[in-house]
Amino acid sequence: MMRKQKKQLLFSCAFAAFTMGATLMSYAATGWQSSGGDWHYYLNDGEMVQSTWKKSGTHYFWLNEDGTMATDLLIEDGDDCFYVNESGAMVSNEWRELDNDDDSDGASDTCWYYLGANGKAYKAGSTGKTTFKSIQAADGATRKYVFDSEGRMLYGWVNEESERQTDEDAWKSGIYYLGEAGDGALRTLQWARLEVEDDENEVEDFDDTYWFYFGSNGKKYTDTQKTINGRKYRFEENGNAVFNWYSLASDSAASDSNMYYNLPTQCWRAEGWFYSVPDKDLDPEGYDDGEEYWFYAQKSGELVKSQIKKINGWYYGFNEYGEMLQGLYKLSVDNREIISYEEIVSESDMPDETDEWSVFYFGNAPKDGVMKTGAATVDIDGEEYKFQFRKSGSDVGMGYEGINDGSIYSKGRLLKADKDSRLAVVTFEDNEYLVNTAGAIQKKKTNAKDADDRYYCTDSAGIITYSGNEKWTRDK
Repeated sequence: MMRKQKKQLLFSCAFAAFTMGATLMSYAATGWQSSGGDWHYYLNDGEMVQSTWKKSGTHYFWLNEDGTMATDLLIEDGDDCFYVNESGAMVSNEWRELDNDDDSDGASDTCWYYLGANGKAYKAGSTGKTTFKSIQAADGATRKYVFDSEGRMLYGWVNEESERQTDEDAWKSGIYYLGEAGDGALRTLQWARLEVEDDENEVEDFDDTYWFYFGSNGKKYTDTQKTINGRKYRFEENGNAVFNWYSLASDSAASDSNMYYNLPTQCWRAEGWFYSVPDKDLDPEGYDDGEEYWFYAQKSGELVKSQIKKINGWYYGFNEYGEMLQGLYKLSVDNREIISYEEIVSESDMPDETDEWSVFYFGNAPKDGVMKTGAATVDIDGEEYKFQFRKSGSDVGMGYEGINDGSIYSKGRLLKADKDSRLAVVTFEDNEYLVNTAGAIQKKKTNAKDADDRYYCTDSAGIITYSGNEKWTRDK
């Protein structure tokens, strides 16, 4: 059987140039004879040879059914395929691109064959399993290729039965990826970013491509976690690398374990800080709002949640979703675990002295979200307030409660007189103290007068010993 094919070299191969006149020797009516531009081969009895090979010099030539020598053809001889070039010589150790007679969906117009050392085209094995052939290219590199039962080099997605996968789910059913039609080389220990059709992916950042990684055997990683070049990756059941949010049911608790994998161009599991809109399963309201937050992932990939945590020398607060807190908050804290929290956005949100809340401030200096210690000026609903937060100890960052450095603080806020009143009375631990507009306790004062013409006297601690509308005198 013979098929006329288009041919083209895939890799450069040097052929010894020869002409039929120089290579094929003519002997009377025996052997090679030329007639009308066609070559034939005759036996001693004058019979024309048909459908077989004949050798001339170091080359083999195929005689067609009609006895003419074949040129530029793919030859099917039994279960094997061969290719003869323009001069009719069988080629070996060579790639050839020929017309493709496969008219199935997704088939290319041409296909590639590799003719081995014996001239036979490489074909799929008899086991039905995908097996690869190692072929050395002109650049010296050896790559692996797979061929179908007809000898055609396979490309694109291929399953384990040496079958190309060409439908929209090819990326799911395919095990190996062999590049485009002119490539065919097996991917091993490397990434490939490939176009896919996945109507189930509703992630905003999805760009109709997924990253895949192919192991040392060329198979894509599926349903597993792998460390590649020092980074952690997770691969889903169809082999695509996870990106964005991933929820995994915890073995020890009913709640989900949320991890974040960077956007499609990266896909490695986040460790450390990352900035993202929360996952809809993690924080549905935050997801709907579309607001981005800072998160911190530990080396395990787990998010830091519901705690105050020291990171690179600075303290940060995180809510139950893992979102970094930023601003002034009243917290219920147990050994740095945040039990509950509320943001303070107006003065009425400030807790009273008797409330069990503690106040913390997660500001923007020296970095966003860093828990403040020491003195701070905080804007609450357009008004500036002075605060003092503990600098050390187990309560570090907590708003100071009590007298500190000559002033009185309640939940961290400095208690002071309004600018218009000049002086104010502050009650602390059942004692009344006199403070000025800077919040300083007024000690050893005699007849200090506020804006309402009320007079005050204080002792050495600043505790009020007299107040009245008239000046204090010794006889009172």
